[in-house]
Amino acid sequence: MRIIWLLLLIPVAMVARAFWFGRRNVMTLPEDHPEMANAIRGARETLAEFRRLVASPEQGMKHFGVKVRFGVEGGCEHCWVNELEVRDSGFVGKLGNQPNGNIGLQLGSTVNVEDSAITDWSYSRDGVYQGHFTTKVLLAHMPTRMRREVETVYGWRKAA
Repeated sequence: MRIIWLLLLIPVAMVARAFWFGRRNVMTLPEDHPEMANAIRGARETLAEFRRLVASPEQGMKHFGVKVRFGVEGGCEHCWVNELEVRDSGFVGKLGNQPNGNIGLQLGSTVNVEDSAITDWSYSRDGVYQGHFTTKVLLAHMPTRMRREVETVYGWRKAA
């Protein structure tokens, strides 16, 4: 069984579009991949601090998002949810990418997210993305050009 990991956040999509247009912006790893399981655990262990930052962002912080696990036939799909509002047991926001599977939602759909479904989180601070635990695991599995483009878009590498 494979997990579908979508990489782009809506706020970054316009910048990334030049890099990604015409490409399939999906990377997959086996559901039981140990590095991915550790990344998800790390994101969940720091979710309380992320929630605090969403509720009261510090200067220079924006583009808050969570990656959410949705069930699909034969497995699951992980999609980003942006434009977050904190709720008691999770968040509400807008689906930040068009799902590849049939999850009954589309880009821009309003989504209620329970903490238990969150597999990653992210925000930008002064143009450099924080979090992205799962994306960082995927970098090692990307072709070199794709990896460099992702690192540049997220502010982890200076543009060449």
